[in-house]
Amino acid sequence: MRILTIISGIMMVLTGLWSIANQGVAFAAVAFVLGTAMVLNGLVVTAAFVKMKKRAVGLGWVLSDALVGIILGSIVLAGQLATDLMILMFFGMWMIFCGCSRLVGGWTLKKQEDKSWEWTLGLGFLATVAGIYSFLNADMAGLTLGILIGIFFLIQGANVLTFGISMPHVRRRRFYLRHKIEDSKGAKDVD
Repeated sequence: MRILTIISGIMMVLTGLWSIANQGVAFAAVAFVLGTAMVLNGLVVTAAFVKMKKRAVGLGWVLSDALVGIILGSIVLAGQLATDLMILMFFGMWMIFCGCSRLVGGWTLKKQEDKSWEWTLGLGFLATVAGIYSFLNADMAGLTLGILIGIFFLIQGANVLTFGISMPHVRRRRFYLRHKIEDSKGAKDVD
């Protein structure tokens, strides 16, 4: 699941870059890609969270972040966002929620002495500021909607990448058993 989470983060970053590259296109034309990326990312992170065997206490923020991504991505796919201002507020709300959950997660990871706490806290702060910016600058202050949404996806992709990289690496049982058998055969040959 660690690899899938990292791939999901890369997909979010690529979606952000794609959104920036297609900034002149109407939102209705890019909504399918954005909504699909949000739902897929949410599903992968939820599955990774559920499959984590050695889950540290206080990682509920990861699950809530993923579930909100699924819900909001479904809203985008359903075509419920009518105006540009509504789109901007919608994605701003998503960024504020994700940022606040990452801030909580960063402090939780710091208490647990996890190495990724600084990245999580920093990206949470960045996401929160980006979300607040979209609420305070409804006219987008010179940024087009595509660029702002692209920035949101880049930030969220970095958040998911940080989570995926910091996930514990779990060896597969078959790999472990095969090497254990090979090691025991090697030990018998030495005797």
